[in-house]
Amino acid sequence: MHKILTILIIIFFCQEAFSQKRFFKKADSIVSVFYYNSGFDTSYVSRPKRRFMIAVHPDFSSIGLSIGKNDEKANFYTNLSDNIGAFATYRGYGFGYSFKPRRGRKNDGEFNFRFFCRRFGIETDFCRATSFSSDIHHGDSVLTIERGDIDYKMRIFTIYYVFNNKKFSFPAAFDKSYTQLRSCGSPILGISYAGANMKTSKHDFELHSQTAGIGCGYGYNFVTKRKFLIHASLIPTFLFWERNKVYTSRGPADLKYKITDIGIYFRAAASYNFERTYLGADYVLYTTIFGGTSDFMTNFSRNITRLFFGFWF
Repeated sequence: MHKILTILIIIFFCQEAFSQKRFFKKADSIVSVFYYNSGFDTSYVSRPKRRFMIAVHPDFSSIGLSIGKNDEKANFYTNLSDNIGAFATYRGYGFGYSFKPRRGRKNDGEFNFRFFCRRFGIETDFCRATSFSSDIHHGDSVLTIERGDIDYKMRIFTIYYVFNNKKFSFPAAFDKSYTQLRSCGSPILGISYAGANMKTSKHDFELHSQTAGIGCGYGYNFVTKRKFLIHASLIPTFLFWERNKVYTSRGPADLKYKITDIGIYFRAAASYNFERTYLGADYVLYTTIFGGTSDFMTNFSRNITRLFFGFWF
């Protein structure tokens, strides 16, 4: 009786394992239909054939800020912020996590999100920095801004549309969920919002800025026969809405809107695909310029550099 019961239990678990295997196989076939039916021209863009991908990526970012006019201009720069992250995907769906390997900078932080598909892309960037420093020259006097004196918060949201979306792939350059097979480019429409708040703990100065812009640029993926990809894209944006104000001991002052106020998005990437692995780097720069050479001018810049290595299986 004991042997019969043991055999029945083994048969039951074998049936359960077989049914679960059939379930996962069926689910994978359904996901694969959406995965490969991407709408791309397959002579230009393809999907990786393997189901899973795992990658690691150290990131480096910084913020630059320039405020003033003529000789009374202050340039601020943050420490280089570093993160180490990893992400995993299944048939193009996945998640990632990153952390700071160094301690002692609890007040600095950032959150980045990227989403790419065939036609559209979304990028968000939220960051806080307290590591600005600068020496501000005013005549014969010098005002020293030490690290920790400034609390700076910045938020950026961007959405873009790719016109030649059947042959040109942004994801092929940045998240490797697609593979660009032949060189191709495309005009790109971009819409953006950026906001920043800056205040000092020891000096009577605050800056509040909000902008919205729309622009059109161009991106290009250059592919060699040895599976090496180089990407570059540039989107100048016309700032159609602004709300910029500076608070000092003299009172508040609005930064006047000018037709020449612009925002610039620049992206670059380079990667190499082996049979089951890939490696590369990408770079994103966002900068805005308000005012002119004869007036009070403000320039924000935010850049992120990422190295990555991954493999498919």
